[in-house]
Formats: sequence, C-alpha cells, structure tokens
Amino acid sequence: MTAQQFVLGIGRALHALGSPSYRIEDAMDACCRALGLEGSFFSTPTAIFASLGDRGGPQTTTLLRVQPGDIDLGRLAALYAIRDAVLRGEHTPAEGLARIEATLAARSGHGPLGDALAHGLGAAGAGVLFGGGALEVAFAAAAGLLVGMLALAARLRPGLGDAQATLACALVAFLVHLAAAKGVPVDPTVSTVAAIVVLLPGLSFTTALAELAMRHLASGSARLLGALAVLLTMAIGVGIGDRAAAILFGPAPPIAADPLPLPWLPPALLATWGAYVILLRATARQAGWVMLAIVLGFGCAKWAGGAFGREVGAFVAAAGVAMAANLFARLRRRPAAIVRTPGLLVLVPGSLGFRGMTTAFADSSASVPFLLQMLLVGGAIVAGLLIAGALLPPPLDVEPDSRLLRR
Repeated sequence: MTAQQFVLGIGRALHALGSPSYRIEDAMDACCRALGLEGSFFSTPTAIFASLGDRGGPQTTTLLRVQPGDIDLGRLAALYAIRDAVLRGEHTPAEGLARIEATLAARSGHGPLGDALAHGLGAAGAGVLFGGGALEVAFAAAAGLLVGMLALAARLRPGLGDAQATLACALVAFLVHLAAAKGVPVDPTVSTVAAIVVLLPGLSFTTALAELAMRHLASGSARLLGALAVLLTMAIGVGIGDRAAAILFGPAPPIAADPLPLPWLPPALLATWGAYVILLRATARQAGWVMLAIVLGFGCAKWAGGAFGREVGAFVAAAGVAMAANLFARLRRRPAAIVRTPGLLVLVPGSLGFRGMTTAFADSSASVPFLLQMLLVGGAIVAGLLIAGALLPPPLDVEPDSRLLRR
C-alpha cells in the first residue's frame, strides 16, 4: 500500500510543479513497473484518475483532485532525485513519500518581491525583443513592475487571484494610453504587450497542442480552452483600460516604435534570463542551463526565421531546444524541463494571440492574421518537439533508466 501511495504522491507532485499530462502518466507508469505494481492512469489539468494494485492482483481506483501548478525547476529536480533514490532502494516508499511532501512544503524561489522584480525584467527584455525603442522599453519595465506588485497583492488577498490578469491588463493599457494621449511618443501596442508578456499563457497553449498531437485529447482540449479563455479575459482587460483612457483623455496618436540597435540584444537576453530564473524557481546550479536554453532557442529562431520565415524558425528552434534538453537529461540525469522550458518560452506564440484578440476590438478582420499565425507558430513548435523526440528520445526525465526497471 505504501508503494501505491508513493506512486500517487509522485503523480500529484509532478502535477503541482507544472508537468504536462503525458509526462505525469509516463512517470507514474514507470514507477509502477519498477516497484512491482500494475496501474493505469489518466491525467487532466484538474484531476488524476489512477487504478493501482499489486502485479496480478486486484486494483483500486483513486481520484486525485488537483489544480494546475506553476513550473518550479528546483523542486522538480529534487522530486526526480527522490524518485530515483526510492527505485534504487536507497529509501523506502514511505521515506520517499515523506521527502516528497517536505519538498512541496519547502519555501521555493526568491520571494514575492523577487517575483515582482522578475516581471519588470521580463517586460524590459520583451520590449527590446519585440522591436521597441528606449521609451517603449522603459514604459514596459515600469508597467511590468506594476504588474508584479499586483501579483503580490493577489497573493495577500486570494480572492483577487482569478481577476489578476484582467486587472493588470486594464491598468497597463490605461496608463500606456494616458501617456500616449499626453504627448509621450510611445508605441502603445509594443509597450502593453511587453509589460504583460509574463502573464500570457503561451506555454500552456503550446503544451495543449503537444498533448493533442500525442492523442491526449481530453487533457489537451481542456488546457487549450483554458489558455484561450485567459487570452480572451486579458484582451478584454486591455480593451476596458484603453477605452476608459480614450474617453477621459482622448485618442492616442498612432506611433510606430523605433527599434533599439543590435547591441541592446545581449542586455535584453540577460534581463529575460534573470526573469526566467526567478519565475521558474531555478536553483543557482540550473541558472547556467537556463541561459544556454534561452540563447539556443532565440538564436535558432532568429537565424532560421530570418532565412525561411517565422514558422520555420519556430520549428527549428523547438527541435534544437528539445534535442538539447533530451541530451542534457541523458548526460546529467536531470529533468529535461530545465533546458526545454526556458528555451520554449522565448518561442511561444501567446503574444500573437493576444495581439489578435485586442485588434479584434477595433477591426475583427485585422485580427485574423495574428490568430492564424499563432496557430501556425504553435503547430511548428509542436512539430519540432515531435521530431526531436523521434530523433533523440527523452527517456531520463520521463521514466527511470533500464537498470532500475530490471530490478
């Protein structure tokens, strides 16, 4: 029974740390085979169904009610180490379960103020990467810091959490429109999108497409609708803030950003790296790998995208990041997510969908190209992940190695 509880604990912990459904199911199945159990598992973004029992014996069906969790690279690596220690016999399943609970209960990250700073850093880096000028980057950084402070307020008052993204978008759009209406030569679109880029569900959207491609239809459909719902509420927030500012202060003149020169690109990547290290809860040992993933993903997308188009760039970058992540997992015996997640975050198409939905308020026909490109880029990323998985499979971050399974 303790071994079964350990398997259930692994599944619940992986879910709490932001793992996709197919990895949760594969990891639980691998643990079952290594511990002499039989089981069938079905994971969704809000529940895990598990049928478990001793090999050849009756099975008990369990429903675990769970909530989607945020990615935490530090605790995810600790969780995989606990799993391997149990499967090697260094700890009993009961000890492993206690260590899992202690890992989930431990304080992680750099604290609320660190998260607020990360929002500002991420917004500043995105402002440069989205083609903003000095004013757009400055406004995005300040507004991003404000978004981070609103996230801190949502932690202190849980009832604010569900409305946080909508309120943040409305506030940012209002302030940016106000500045533009008062004569500040700032591009409202670039500043607004960069300021709220950390809130965009681009990674959830891509994960949903990956789950659908791998025939995890229930989980993929639920996650996809959830990501689209978040995008819609954020777009509505921007529409409310922008309209309110237009009524109070008049329309903002159309201004196109003057992109910063190429030497600003390295500082932008450093700012993005700092934001991801904090928001993904990476440890000091993982920080270097996060930087490598960001440079690899952005570099491949920039090179291939400039030569063959944005969709091909996303495909090449996703394939390169995924193969690097799988190789990292094989050589270092650490979760591939340490490299894969930050590398994909610089590619995810959430900003395209967001711009498409916000454009629809003014001209519905003009929003179609953005939404179509979001689907194409997301599909290209998924195709890259699938090709990388076929060329260099990711066995080490999904299930124990063959020596453990032959026990």
